[in-house]
Amino acid sequence: MTAEIDRFREDFERLLAEGDLLDFDALMTYDGYFDELPLYATYADISFLSELPLMERNGVLVRAAVEHLGRIYEHAERFYAGREFDFFCAVTVTGWEFLPEGDPLTPRFWRANPSRGVFEHLRLRPPGSEGSTIVAYLLGRDSGFLLNDDIVNGRLERVFVQLPDHPLPPGTIAD
Repeated sequence: MTAEIDRFREDFERLLAEGDLLDFDALMTYDGYFDELPLYATYADISFLSELPLMERNGVLVRAAVEHLGRIYEHAERFYAGREFDFFCAVTVTGWEFLPEGDPLTPRFWRANPSRGVFEHLRLRPPGSEGSTIVAYLLGRDSGFLLNDDIVNGRLERVFVQLPDHPLPPGTIAD
């Protein structure tokens, strides 16, 4: 835990509760293809960070989301204990098109049940975009998190952040 996240702990817990991100059982299954739940819905939701410079604010947001990703996987290990582990979740970082205007990035929780086939069609690229460089910087270059770029029509849509022990399935990352 970083001091910044601890400083805003109550605010982040409120955000997580408002976004149904603390209902861990509900996060474990999804009837659709995949879902992507934002850490916050409006800029007003994160006004408690307004005193921070933009990149520091982005760092706190991304690190808080990744910390919560660990909590989600801790629950998933218990939820799927004794049966096939049919769950994947990553933090995705979006909002790149608004960053030059001074708007914060939006961390999201991209979740899916692999048995539904989403990974047969998802193709990501190794980290190489300016966005993945920024996320690596925000997390700390030696953080150990796995990063991938989701490029659509030549434009960065999202940077995927995965826990080292829960990487994307083989074949998902294009060469």
